[in-house]
Amino acid sequence: MIKKEFLLSCLTLVLLLCACDKQETELVVQENQPQISTESNKESIPGSEASKPLITLTATDTVEILVRQDGAPGMYLGNDGTLHGFYVDLERMVMKEMGQVYHFVPYSDVGPLLHGLKSGVYHIALAAPDLPDYRSFLHLSIPYEVLHFVTFVQKGNSAISGSTREELLTSLHGKKVGVQTQGHIYQVLREIREIELVEYPTTTKALEDLNKGLLDAVLDVKRIGIYYSSLHNWNIVPVGEPIISQKITTAFSQM
Repeated sequence: MIKKEFLLSCLTLVLLLCACDKQETELVVQENQPQISTESNKESIPGSEASKPLITLTATDTVEILVRQDGAPGMYLGNDGTLHGFYVDLERMVMKEMGQVYHFVPYSDVGPLLHGLKSGVYHIALAAPDLPDYRSFLHLSIPYEVLHFVTFVQKGNSAISGSTREELLTSLHGKKVGVQTQGHIYQVLREIREIELVEYPTTTKALEDLNKGLLDAVLDVKRIGIYYSSLHNWNIVPVGEPIISQKITTAFSQM
C-alpha cells in the first residue's frame, strides 16, 4: 500500500514538473477592445526576444502610418490634400476591420522617416523594401509585391542603353545617376565606384532634375516614373531591362 502511494506521488510530481516546463504561446484577441499581443505562461528570460511581445495595439491608441506623398499610383498626396492610391485604400480597410484609430503621415524625405521608425515616433511604413539593412532595425511583413526598377533618361539619349542588365550598368559608368537617399537602388549601386550617385529625398525629385538636364539618369519604379512623366509632360523615357526587382513589405517599428 505504501509502495503504491509512493509511486502515485512520484508520478504526480513528474507530471507537475512537465507541465511547469511546457511553454505555450497563443494569440489573444479581445472582441470588445481589439488587442494583438503575444503571451506566454513562462517567465521571460532577460535578453530573449522570443519571450517578449513584438507589438501591442489597442483601439484607443493612434497608430502613426507613414505614406510616401509622391509614390503614385500606389500612394500619393492629391491636390485636395488627401492621400490616395491602392496602398492607402487597402490600409484604410485593414484599420477599419481592426477598429483601430490611425493617422496617415505623408512624407517626401526618407531620412527623417527612418529615424522616426527607429525611435518609435512612427509605427508603420507602407511599401517598404525587403532589405537586410532595414531588417536590422524594423519588423517587415511577408512580401506582397515585386517592383521593377528601370533606368530613366532624357528622350534622345542613346549613350545609356544595353540589351542586358550588365550592359546597361556599364553604360552608366562616368554618369550622374539620381537615387533615393539610403534606398534600395542606392544600396545595390553604392559599390560600383564608376557610377556617380546623386542622392535625393525621393526619386520623383530626381526625375524632375533629370527632365531639367541636371542628371544623366534616374533609377526608379517603372510605373512611378511613367506616371509622373505623363502628369508633368517630362521629356524622359525608361530604357533597357530592370536593374533590380525588389520585394515590397510593410514595415513596423521595433519600439
